[in-house]
Amino acid sequence: MNKLLIIFPCIGILFLIIFWVVNPLVGPSLSMITIPFMALTLVAIKDRKKVLKESQDAMVIFQSEKEEITKEIQRKEKMREDQYRELQIFSLNLSTALSKDQLLRVIVSTFSKLTRSPAGDSQCFLLSHDDITQEFKYEVGDNFDSNTLKSTSFSAEDDLIKTITKTKKLQTFISDIFSGDLNIRYFLKEERVTYLSQLGSLALVPLILENEVWGIVVIFCHEGSAARIKNEESFYLLLVAQASIALGSAIHRGLAAVDRLTQLYNRTFLQKRMNEEIEFCNRQLLPMSVMMIDIDNFKNINDTYGHQEGDMVLKKIAQLISNCVRLTDLCARYGGEEFVVVLPGIAENSDDKYSISERLRALVENADFVILGEKHLKVTISVGVTVRKYPEDKETDMEKLMIRADKLMYKAKKEGKNCVRYDAQ
Repeated sequence: MNKLLIIFPCIGILFLIIFWVVNPLVGPSLSMITIPFMALTLVAIKDRKKVLKESQDAMVIFQSEKEEITKEIQRKEKMREDQYRELQIFSLNLSTALSKDQLLRVIVSTFSKLTRSPAGDSQCFLLSHDDITQEFKYEVGDNFDSNTLKSTSFSAEDDLIKTITKTKKLQTFISDIFSGDLNIRYFLKEERVTYLSQLGSLALVPLILENEVWGIVVIFCHEGSAARIKNEESFYLLLVAQASIALGSAIHRGLAAVDRLTQLYNRTFLQKRMNEEIEFCNRQLLPMSVMMIDIDNFKNINDTYGHQEGDMVLKKIAQLISNCVRLTDLCARYGGEEFVVVLPGIAENSDDKYSISERLRALVENADFVILGEKHLKVTISVGVTVRKYPEDKETDMEKLMIRADKLMYKAKKEGKNCVRYDAQ
């Protein structure tokens, strides 16, 4: 098209020249008519070139914008893929945590990892709510020195904490650590503020259970990380939801393993843990003692003083049992007024007058049980003790041990109560 616009005027000029030479009288007149049209054609050619140039420039800009949009879409898709993968890893790590403590470490380490930036690592710790003191107490940290904290517990009534508990929303504060922003300096000892001088921002992430803030993940991070938390809030809320569900499940599992009245383990948990203790003793070539304990004449206590006072006796017996054994021993309420204690690594015997079983029997006998707020009651227990020796009893399972201990406990009952009976006694 461009060539035609150039060729036609050239042909017209050549035709006028020839016509002028052949007919000098008509040529000038024809030129006066033709030349304006030729000038308009040249102007049109120039305008068309300008339009084409503008179109080409617009196309370049459009192509550039298209590439930017495509890159942004690809970036967001990659970000969503990365976030999905992080959620999967987080979920897997939460599901494989074997205790509440491990669960809290998974939560803190994950938030610490996800808030790293090219400028450096984040420093993170978790506060949990204490229902009794109404404070948030330090539980666990990741890449964090707890000595920098001005306290290991913080009042739920302090403004910063109250903001989280009231709004139940993620909060970010972006500022120079040395500025007057008290929110960022709130958790730190004044003389240790320089410890976090390379960081300038703070993020507070609430963990919510049953519509209450159970814990707060505190993250000291760089400005870019804090901005990312704010911009990608929906992703972090998904992490919070997963963490809260797992935490609630762990707490409920822990509560389900405990007898509510005595706060000892219940029978279901005893069966699971006792099998684990048997395997442990086999691996370590150790003996294990099992105590079956029954409160003497407990039915008479309930019938005479009522079940509420009977519950008080059960709770006190449970407390005495807990105080008498090691932290590594397993104590459980077996049912009714019966208790079981598992002693890994110990072989109880009748020749040892200072055995744990005998000390417990004496402890209960000498304890003061106050009934109805004023009556002092004497309570005793009967104990049966069996020992799983190694290697003689290597194949003896939990059920057989419980049967042996139970028979010995009934033997103690028949032989006068308030006594301990051991294997081969």
